[in-house]
Amino acid sequence: MEELRTHYHYFSNEEGDGYEIYSCDLPDVKGFGETYEEAMDDLRRNIKRHEEKRMEAETLMESAIAAYDAKEYASAKAIWESLSHTDTDAMVNLGTMYVKGFGVGKDIHKAFSLFERAAEQNHDVASFYLGGMYENGIGVSADKELSIRHYTVAADANMATAQLKLGILLRNDDLLNSMKWMIRAAHAGEAQAHSLLTYVSNQRDASDINVAFRMMDETQQRAKVESVIIDNLAPILASDGGGVELVNYISGDTPEIWLRYLGACSGCHLGPTSTAGMILEQFENIIDKKIVIYLW
Repeated sequence: MEELRTHYHYFSNEEGDGYEIYSCDLPDVKGFGETYEEAMDDLRRNIKRHEEKRMEAETLMESAIAAYDAKEYASAKAIWESLSHTDTDAMVNLGTMYVKGFGVGKDIHKAFSLFERAAEQNHDVASFYLGGMYENGIGVSADKELSIRHYTVAADANMATAQLKLGILLRNDDLLNSMKWMIRAAHAGEAQAHSLLTYVSNQRDASDINVAFRMMDETQQRAKVESVIIDNLAPILASDGGGVELVNYISGDTPEIWLRYLGACSGCHLGPTSTAGMILEQFENIIDKKIVIYLW
């Protein structure tokens, strides 16, 4: 039998002396007893009951999903309602029914309440839904700050669509984090992030590296990158009324250079793709091919 990870404390009160033991893996499950052994036995019984309830809930959840897919909405609703006191997936699924009006009358406020309860227990999908409701003023007053807060929970859970949403919402207020989330969304395969963000690199063709550049510390490397923007890129891009600015520089074996288009640059006569290629070439001439450039 797998060894339980626990911690305990001894107590003495008007009701007597005893032990209270907590499961480290299931902190809500406890055992009580007059002796340590009795408390451990109680904890094991409670863990077993907890596991039985969990397995029963999983079986019921599968039945509810099957009923929902078969458009037997009344059956799905009944199961999810029975589980919704404690099961966050049931809260979210039931809330979705109220949003769509499948088997129930549409009730955005009831859906919001269910999503909010699930989000309070760290359900990332519920947080994503709340982010959308606050962003668009659905069932609540629009609130950009709360929208960002909820999208961030989902984005931290690696939900690419939430990362895209943050990239867009933060663009005018926090460009660094905006690009961070947009890059993560693009790497996660989010199509719209790919369409908004330009990525260029010839690192696979890199054979030699600029040893002198690599020996610089990060501050010196960043200054060198800034000098490429000022001395090499600015004169070329200025002719079209545009330019770029450095948003972030990440040193390492393959340095990353995050740039923001300025003015009319993204629409200049070179075109975004050709512009990105020209920018990459200028950095390659000063550094080497083993770099990555993101432009937005």
